[in-house]
Parts: sequence; structure tokens; C-alpha cells
Amino acid sequence: MRSCSTQSYVLEHYLRLKTDIPENWLSSLQALTRSPRLSMEVDLSGDPGSFSGRLAFLETDAVNVCGFYLSSASSIFGANAATSAIIMPLQGTVEFEVGGKHFVSAPGAPFVLDKGVEFYARLSANVHLFIVQPGQSVLSSEKMNLKPGDPELVTLLESYLVETPFFRDHAHAVERTSRFGKALHQFIAGNHAASRTRGPAVLVGEERRLCRALELINDHLKTGVDLDRIARDSGMSLRNFYYLLKKYTGLTPYSYCRARRLVKARESLICGYHKDPLVANHALNWGFNHAGRFSSYYHDHFGEYPSETIEGLEALLERAEKVWLVDANSPWRTKHWYTSSDATPA
Repeated sequence: MRSCSTQSYVLEHYLRLKTDIPENWLSSLQALTRSPRLSMEVDLSGDPGSFSGRLAFLETDAVNVCGFYLSSASSIFGANAATSAIIMPLQGTVEFEVGGKHFVSAPGAPFVLDKGVEFYARLSANVHLFIVQPGQSVLSSEKMNLKPGDPELVTLLESYLVETPFFRDHAHAVERTSRFGKALHQFIAGNHAASRTRGPAVLVGEERRLCRALELINDHLKTGVDLDRIARDSGMSLRNFYYLLKKYTGLTPYSYCRARRLVKARESLICGYHKDPLVANHALNWGFNHAGRFSSYYHDHFGEYPSETIEGLEALLERAEKVWLVDANSPWRTKHWYTSSDATPA
């Protein structure tokens, strides 16, 4: 996939949860994807504190998209939601068993999970997944009739993924995600020309100087960004930097920097709210000195205010009460099981 290393995980703009507690992660995955029943087996014998998971999620009328990360090797099994799902690893592998059939999904080899089916999935350690749920209002058939590992489907998925680091604001994110969803529906209907629909950001990876500049910006967000020096160290004039970034992404260097700092402030809020509940402190840590202005920027970029992000996080964490740890007191067990059911939101 021709892209730049501008995100540390999939769909970074819409992070909903980052946790080291398996129960929180499992219940949140179930709630976000609306799965009726999920269980997870995770090996914590080597280092009980090694578990780390992230979930990002954006819902539109046409499609839901999910960014999924787990540090520990694990197995997830249960029933899929009432809508089909396409799962494509960007890092690591997933071995699926569905209806007596076996499929290994790896980068470039997505798996199609039909709605309502029972499944068993073995995940490697440090797995990053991109999960797509086409909208139920558009798909009425029981199956999507897509082939696992279809290279044209991969092209369509990647054409969206390369755009996600460059969402200009929430309206732009929804527009591009909806456009992707409509292209996916056309593809499912048999119009495979939809897989060749490309956005301008797909070309960013072909301009190495621009990629270098974006990497330098990400490295210096905390300490301060000197755009003149970044352009020079990337082999460009500042004017050329502005031109190339605007051409490929629609962003100026300044707006890209602010977008990245907003993403980092959101992550700080989600990860550290319980230790420091003052939103202004998380904003200040990422260079936003005016609380009111930060709230406005935040709403424009994510479609919600910081208080709403916190409310969403708390709602997800409350669902962990419906998750049970199996055989927690059995010292000979090398793995722990977590189960949940009927946690689908109303």
C-alpha cells in the first residue's frame, strides 16, 4: 500500500478505547460492532501486564469502519453481527474457522464474514486489523458473495485506508467514508470498476520528500514544529512543501500539524482522563492554550465535543460488567477466557 507512516494505528482519528484490561476491550468490541455474543481466550501467563488493546470506530449510513489492535496472541469466537464484515490485517495474521472451513487472513488477504455466522479466529500477537461493516440498509442479501483474498477488494480497501491519515475535519471524514461505502456496495453488486476509484492521498507515498516531511512533523509535534527546517531537511523549499501537501491531501502544513495535535490530544484524553479529568490539561499538553478554541477545533475535527468523547468512553467501560473471567483462580491455566453476551446497544 503506497502511503506514508503518519498513523501509529488504524483509523487513528476515531479512537474510542485504549486499554490494558481485556474485559474492557472485549465488551467494547462487542458494543461497537453490535455482535450478539463474543468470547476471547488470551495468553497472559508470560506477563499479565502485557495486554494492550485499541479500538477506533466511525459509523456512517453507508458503512461502519473499525480499527482494531491487540498486543497479545489470542482467540476470539462467537456470533457475527446482523451485518456482514470484511476483515483485513494490516499487520499480523488471523486464522478463521467458519462452517468447517479454514482460511488464513494476512496483509493483502481479507476475509469475508457473513452476517450472523458462528466463527472462531486465532490472532497473532501485535495484530492490526481493518474491519468494514457495509450498511444494513443497502445490503439485503444473506451473503455478500465476495471471495476471501480478492485482489480487487484489497485495492478498494487500500484506496480508502491511504486517505484516513488526511481527514481534514469530521465532515470530510464522513464524506470520504460514505464515498468508500458506496463504492463498496457497487463492488458487491458486481461493478468491480469501483475498486479502481482513487483519492488524491493515494499518491502521497510516491512523493518521498513529502513523506519525509510528514514523518518529521509527527516526530516533533510535542517539542515544536519548525516548518522551514522540516521542508529543508526533506529536500524541499517551504513553498514546494505547501504546494505538494495541498496537491495530494488538500491540507496545508499548518492545518496538518493542527489535525495531528488534535488526534494526539484525543488519545491523551481517552488514555488519561481517569488520572487527570481536566480536559484543558490534555489540550495544553498538545499545544492548545485556549480551552474554548480547543473545544471548537475538537468538535469540527471529530464531530463531538471532548465531553462527548468522555461520555462515550464511560459508556463503553460500563459494559465490561457483562464480561466474565473464566477460571481466574486456576493456577495451572496458562490462558484466561473472557465471555460476554447480549451487550448490544439498544
